[in-house]
Amino acid sequence: MKVMIADDDRDLAQTLAATVAEWGHDVVGTITAGGLAVIQAFARCPADAVLLDITMPRYNGLTVCHALLSRKPDARIIFVSGSIDMCDPFITGCGASAYLQKPVNMIDLRSALDGVLVGQAA
Repeated sequence: MKVMIADDDRDLAQTLAATVAEWGHDVVGTITAGGLAVIQAFARCPADAVLLDITMPRYNGLTVCHALLSRKPDARIIFVSGSIDMCDPFITGCGASAYLQKPVNMIDLRSALDGVLVGQAA
């Protein structure tokens, strides 16, 4: 599966990218420059799944989520955030497939990616 990593925390983004690649997924981009850069990268290489931070400069994750899903409605967005309540109506209503709390538990990450993969095969 093609996966894009989008988090303004460079160290976390690189760790997530290495882990996801180790699990056999194709990491098509590791974007750390903010929301606008994520939208631009996705336009060049639409991923099947995006691990997306919510709190980023130049468009937050909610705005980015809507933009990505408008380009590719079957893309799966997995929010990764430590500062937003996952029960917030803005979060639950934006179309994301999953939400992971920071610090990211790798077992939860793998489960979320496996769930996305199963959902795509259906």
